[in-house]
Amino acid sequence: MNWKGMMVVVLSALLYLPVASAATNPAAAQLTTSKGTAVINGVTAPEVTSVFAGDRIATAKQSLTSLTFPGGDAIVLPELSKAVLGVEDGHFIITLEEGSLSVLNKNSTPIEVRAGGARIEAANGKSALYEVTLHGNALLVVARSGAAHVEAANRSGDVPTGMALKATFAPAPQTTQSVSNGFTMTAVDWSILGIAAATGLGVGVYEATKGSSSSPS
Repeated sequence: MNWKGMMVVVLSALLYLPVASAATNPAAAQLTTSKGTAVINGVTAPEVTSVFAGDRIATAKQSLTSLTFPGGDAIVLPELSKAVLGVEDGHFIITLEEGSLSVLNKNSTPIEVRAGGARIEAANGKSALYEVTLHGNALLVVARSGAAHVEAANRSGDVPTGMALKATFAPAPQTTQSVSNGFTMTAVDWSILGIAAATGLGVGVYEATKGSSSSPS
């Protein structure tokens, strides 16, 4: 089964995961590695463990890792992806450094994804399933179910179900907006198109990310 097939299986399972089975510590998430290896702060992680604010998670080649949160929200990271978990004002933040992730949002306090110079979350705090891919200054956001809200320094908007947002961050120095804890939003140029039209871009970004490294850190 390829990585996309594995992600579908994992996300389908997480969709029906009872809320009580998520991490019991409100400041933590439960990490489960379904395939391959995940590394937390440079150390190989057990198959099931807890992760906390400030932890940096990286997936090895041909690996798949999921994070489940109190309230039933979840994130899936495929191979060769790197992200940092954070908590601000009582809600979780995941900073995608490179690679891809899928977000399953179930409650009214959505997980916030920070990728490049943009913020992404479920629109209006409603249920949603969306994917984010970041490579260099290229960002792709795909809304599979519900809508994803994307905000940058110069614009914001929703990505409806079945649509994808293709964005390119402007090179510095350009319009920026400081948000919090050192995170700065950046001006972007973006377009919204159908998922079918965006598939080639998504595969291209993913393949480029795959070729960037074979060792997580």
